[in-house]
Amino acid sequence: MQTTTDLEAMRELLESMQGQIASLVSQNDTLAKQVSDLSEDLRAQAAESDKVIASLKAELAEAKLKEASLVEEIKFWNMRFYGSKSEKVAPGQISQFNEMEAAFDEEHPEPSIEDALPKRKGKPHRRGGKVNIDYDRFKTIVIEHDIPEGERACPECGCVLREMNVEVTKRLKIVPAQIYVEEHRRHVYRCADCCGANARGEERKSVIVRAPQPKPPIPGSFATPSLIFYVINGKYSLGLPLYRMEAEFRSMRAEISRQDMASWVINVHVRWLSKVHSRIKAELLSHDLMHADETTVQVLKEPTRKPTRKPRMWLFCSAKRDTPAYVYEYHETRGKSVAEGFLRGWKGTLTTDGYRPYFNLQEADVTNTACLVHVRRKFAEIVKVAGGDAKAAKSLYPSVALDARRMIDEMFKVDKAFDKLDARERKAKRIEELQPLMRDFYAFCVRSAEVATPRSKLDKALRYAIWSWPYVMNVLDDGRLELDNNIAERGMKVFVIGRKAWLFSDTPRGAEASAAIYSIVTTAKMNGLEPRAYIEWLLTEMPNAGELTDEVVDGFLPWSDKVPQECKLKPEVWEKVREMRDEPILNVDPAVFEDEVEYGPAEDEVLTLELPPERTQE
Repeated sequence: MQTTTDLEAMRELLESMQGQIASLVSQNDTLAKQVSDLSEDLRAQAAESDKVIASLKAELAEAKLKEASLVEEIKFWNMRFYGSKSEKVAPGQISQFNEMEAAFDEEHPEPSIEDALPKRKGKPHRRGGKVNIDYDRFKTIVIEHDIPEGERACPECGCVLREMNVEVTKRLKIVPAQIYVEEHRRHVYRCADCCGANARGEERKSVIVRAPQPKPPIPGSFATPSLIFYVINGKYSLGLPLYRMEAEFRSMRAEISRQDMASWVINVHVRWLSKVHSRIKAELLSHDLMHADETTVQVLKEPTRKPTRKPRMWLFCSAKRDTPAYVYEYHETRGKSVAEGFLRGWKGTLTTDGYRPYFNLQEADVTNTACLVHVRRKFAEIVKVAGGDAKAAKSLYPSVALDARRMIDEMFKVDKAFDKLDARERKAKRIEELQPLMRDFYAFCVRSAEVATPRSKLDKALRYAIWSWPYVMNVLDDGRLELDNNIAERGMKVFVIGRKAWLFSDTPRGAEASAAIYSIVTTAKMNGLEPRAYIEWLLTEMPNAGELTDEVVDGFLPWSDKVPQECKLKPEVWEKVREMRDEPILNVDPAVFEDEVEYGPAEDEVLTLELPPERTQE
């Protein structure tokens, strides 16, 4: 029988066990909570790890994209600097430095003098007859090769030789530039009676009469129009710096400094050529079609600009089917304020590259057309970087660029067939045959842009094409328009080639004079004039023309009927000049591309992906 003590002990044991159970339950709850917290932490860490992994994958993909973009950029600039500098390279063309070796051909026959000299006008001779050469245009020096009279004996029998005929061989000789001194002798006459009476104190004037003498282009200067043009031609047509011409004059025994030459050029610009430049500009602004381009020019002594920053030489010129007029203008900036100022109040169609400010001009009623060559160029560069057509065709993205370039080439091919049509027929043919190709190309670019790697060269080329296309298709509205801006780019190339030799202008005044002279020389060439004869005529006649009103100056413009015949090129020569063939020299200074971000759409710009409206026949 249990005693009270045993019951108490059992009760204490039971209570102790209950306490232990409660403690275990509490510990179990604590452990369960800890397990739950640990699970939450693990889940959170797992989620965070997933985020980190995803972020790292995105960063890796971005890094790979950047790497591919940088590799593409390096290949692109290698191509720009070291590859061919033209999209169309003449066979055998290697470089200017190596042009002798490149042009040399052992199979090339020696030309005859008839090939080099001009032919007389008139009916051609029958086949096999003599070529009718115009020898009268060249001074002929006769050099006799004869046997001395005492040696005219037959080597066989000793009899006296009698002349049978004279064999004539003609060769060309060149005489280097020569300096002559013009001595102007102005005769002065007096009336002996009047002068005598005046000397005796009578109220009669002394009468002295001088023979009339034409005014020189620069009063008080010994420089003649021919000497001034020699400087102008050297600098602006041949691209020679003044220091080279200074050395050339020294070789002719004349000490004419570069300061003298610069002073002459600026002087005749201020007095005469600026007026011609101004009237050429007025003629251009009377047209309703225009092309424009611009490039860098270094001007050292410019008060408001650091010498290391480059202002711009702008070019505005007429369309291919209008009277040729080229206006170069120097400005400190490339801002759209320059184009707005030039075109203020003008109404018409402006063809340019993709420089954005052209497409948002104020104070002018401008319809824009974009150059198709610039669209093509971006795809062509991708194909070049890929290694050419064959390699590009085997690669994913370069093959897209190759297809795009070929589609554009087909557009040019189709359009070339309409070159000789009048404007109305050309417009109709373009709407019928060219418009379908244009719409297909636009749709192709929109589809391709959806799969192109963002910010890659292909993506940028496609975005540029999509952005440009509504402006490119504006060419369908007027048969006088061109698909490209080549007429302005070739005109600007004349300046760029010269700039490679003389590098910079010293002052804004010199740059403005250069702009005016380039305008006159290029406009004269494109109107069928020989620049030397034309500018000499200007500098001879303008100082003696009296008050130079606009009407008077218009008589001196390249297309005026008053321009003498001796200033005009022969038709066949003019046609060659009008072609303005591409030169192998191209400016590849990286600074030229410093603001290419201004071309085409902005990087974050949302493009309209709707097809431009379809044109219909009138």
